[in-house]
Amino acid sequence: MPSPADIAAEAARLARRLAALEEGPIRARAAARRLARIAPERAALLLGALVEQGESGSPAMAAVGQALVDEGSGLDYEWMAGLYAAATACDLPHVAALLLAPAPQRAYEEPRDKADPKLGHLTLGHKKVLARRRRDPDFLARLAAEGDPVVVRELLRNPLLTEPMAVRIAARRPARPQTLRCLFEDRRWRTRPAVRTALARNPFVETELALRILPTLPGRELGEIAADPTLHPTVRAAAERIAADRAGRTPGAG
Repeated sequence: MPSPADIAAEAARLARRLAALEEGPIRARAAARRLARIAPERAALLLGALVEQGESGSPAMAAVGQALVDEGSGLDYEWMAGLYAAATACDLPHVAALLLAPAPQRAYEEPRDKADPKLGHLTLGHKKVLARRRRDPDFLARLAAEGDPVVVRELLRNPLLTEPMAVRIAARRPARPQTLRCLFEDRRWRTRPAVRTALARNPFVETELALRILPTLPGRELGEIAADPTLHPTVRAAAERIAADRAGRTPGAG
């Protein structure tokens, strides 16, 4: 069994190597290739060390999160099952949580009266074009408020979309889970800490996405998530454990 110091050094090297790569599929698949080459037991320890490194390990953990939702990453079911078992055996529940996918804390229901009078006459195709090209911030905000994932995906490509508007989309409640996933999958916005935090704190987000965002967040946000009763218990517990491990204390000890 490798020593904690050896694992921490290996995690630091991996974090530096991944941070040097372009964010997106290149980095995510590099992370997947590295993990797939080692035994699940060592991978669990390595991921645990990356989580404990906080900000320096954040790009690597973001890449791991992307790899776990990328069907082409090469991390097959057998390997992930082994990782889950190893993380559980090594008392690393926040690593095991990376592989969980419980239902969202809040189920989305279509509002009865959802029509915007300024958008009701537009076809879906027309909305997609306008979302990508329109320059009027008020109009873009109206499209964002509708929350159609097909339209929002185009809206995220609009160069005039600001970070505050992206955060509002990520924080909107109620929200379609598919709409929130658009932000998680978008290379421009998923790297923004405020967007990631808003996604993790949204009870309508897919829980598996929240669990994969948590290791990339700083301690203050983790503490707030752990104390938020509107969020999924699994998300709260994982946030508390990550914060406690980074602080070198026992979860629940304050």
